[in-house]
Amino acid sequence: MGCNHCFTEHPTNVPCTRSEGAPCDSEVLSGMSYGPLVLVRKLGTGALGTVYLAEHSSSGAHFAVKVLHPHLADNPAVLERFYAEARHAQHLVHPSVARVLDVRQAPSGHHCLLMEYVDGTALSHLPLPLSPAEAVLLLSQVLEGLEAAHVCGVIHRDIKPENLVLTTDRDGERRVKLLDFGMAATLAAGFSEEELGAGMVVGSPAYLAPELWVRAEPDGRTDLYALAVLGYRLLTGRLPFGGGGRMGEMLLVHKPTRPLPPHVIQERVPRALSAVLMQAMSLRPDDRFASARAFRFALHEAMRRPAFGCIAPPAFRVRLEDPQGLGLQPVFVNDLSEEGLRIACDGPLPRLGARLRAEFSLNGWALECTCDVVRLLPAEEARTWGGRQGFILRFSEPSEDVRRMIAQALAPPPTEPTPDPELAQLLSRAAACSQDPYTLLAIHPHADFAEVMRRVAQAERRLEPFWQRPLPSEQRQALEALRGKLEVARRTLGEPMSRARFDASRGNFHGVARCLAAGVPVTAVERLRQVFLATRPDAEARARVLFDEGIVLEAQNVLDAALARYTEALRVDPLNLMLHRYYHLLTQRMHTETTRPAGASTYPSAPH
Repeated sequence: MGCNHCFTEHPTNVPCTRSEGAPCDSEVLSGMSYGPLVLVRKLGTGALGTVYLAEHSSSGAHFAVKVLHPHLADNPAVLERFYAEARHAQHLVHPSVARVLDVRQAPSGHHCLLMEYVDGTALSHLPLPLSPAEAVLLLSQVLEGLEAAHVCGVIHRDIKPENLVLTTDRDGERRVKLLDFGMAATLAAGFSEEELGAGMVVGSPAYLAPELWVRAEPDGRTDLYALAVLGYRLLTGRLPFGGGGRMGEMLLVHKPTRPLPPHVIQERVPRALSAVLMQAMSLRPDDRFASARAFRFALHEAMRRPAFGCIAPPAFRVRLEDPQGLGLQPVFVNDLSEEGLRIACDGPLPRLGARLRAEFSLNGWALECTCDVVRLLPAEEARTWGGRQGFILRFSEPSEDVRRMIAQALAPPPTEPTPDPELAQLLSRAAACSQDPYTLLAIHPHADFAEVMRRVAQAERRLEPFWQRPLPSEQRQALEALRGKLEVARRTLGEPMSRARFDASRGNFHGVARCLAAGVPVTAVERLRQVFLATRPDAEARARVLFDEGIVLEAQNVLDAALARYTEALRVDPLNLMLHRYYHLLTQRMHTETTRPAGASTYPSAPH
């Protein structure tokens, strides 16, 4: 997991030069001013700095402020890179990326980075494994953010579950936010050539691309590798190469072993999706996807392919030993069989009978095999059958792995089953209501948590029989998506904090009341309300007017009208605890007066 002092990976026999200047957790800056903001409390400490929750004193809006560790600020190279990376990140604006708003030195002398505050759950805290549909949804959102970043020339370099937060946007939709762009590059600027040469590596070892272990310059494909490892973990619940720095150890000691594809570990993972992740995790950057857009497109295409049967994999690529001694060179394969392959070649042909070393790539993995040149096809002969000149190779004692790879490349595409009419009706009904979790689960917005979980379980049981049926790829993808939406509904409505946030965005104060009864802390509700009001500046004032009218009407004993005012005020400001208290007391009072026996005395009193 890296050194406890510098948060980087380096050999245990190499002393850490950062231990004496490591930041102390006792250093607390809570209460410090940063322009119009006040640092409220510490959110966490990392290798680069300490992050604080900051509040705008007049509006109550929340932000995050990263304070660079003083011992790092004393290093001119780190400080210069800190400001450079922050200014680059300021130009990056995307819904899946946490905004960097400002970078400057505070009056206290600390160097601070002002960021969007993302209130949500880190992917490291999600229960795993996820369904393929939900995993692809999350990965796609991150890839959209990476696509925007790479266009701006910004590389993240440290994608890991802790830097990805699942939150809810203004429309109540779940959204992944990517944090800490450029922070790994800033930290790397503090290491000397001697330290790097001794084996120090900046980043999270389990997600670090192989080329970074040997000090290669990172590019966008470095981020794609890390995201593919994350996708592997989301789908299987485990890392492909185990934890810690095992990949680094394998690269330094021996050739890395090929991990099991995700669909072997989790049967519900489509093979095509498994193949996409394996390609994105290729050891060589050239074998990965060329861009975040290509990776995202491949994920979507994989979910449209059939989930059962033999899947025709991505393009089968071959590199062949060059007779002139130039190493392995890409070649064009005209034909492939179980015995060998025909190569098209415009240059000099190899010697008949020559034994050449070949490398085959499929689904992101490469295997080597020796081949014998058994026939030459010069231009004159090739023209007689309308082809290009070339030669024919025969595999020489291919390994079992090579045979399996060739068989997979030759496998015919499966035939599509016919659509299931019963599932078609179910999907049609679900599509009409899938945007609202209450409607999707067919429950009332007043429903308690037990009812929410009962309906989720009922809906999941309703889907179970369809997984055993042969389905066309489009229906199976829709079924996966529906299961993912059920899981989203469960997490949105089955967890008090998530439900409170969602119900507040819909003005559903009855649902918020359920969350309060479930024990959501008052401080958490107040934080949610501050974020809620920051995006609705006039809500508090409007609710106050309605509340004051309700107070007057209740004092006049016009209880129905008073309750109507409180109800309207709560729809405007659903997280207002005082309004909830008055509404609850009045409904209790009205119920008591309705059920009191005739002739009993009444004592009107104002709520407290």
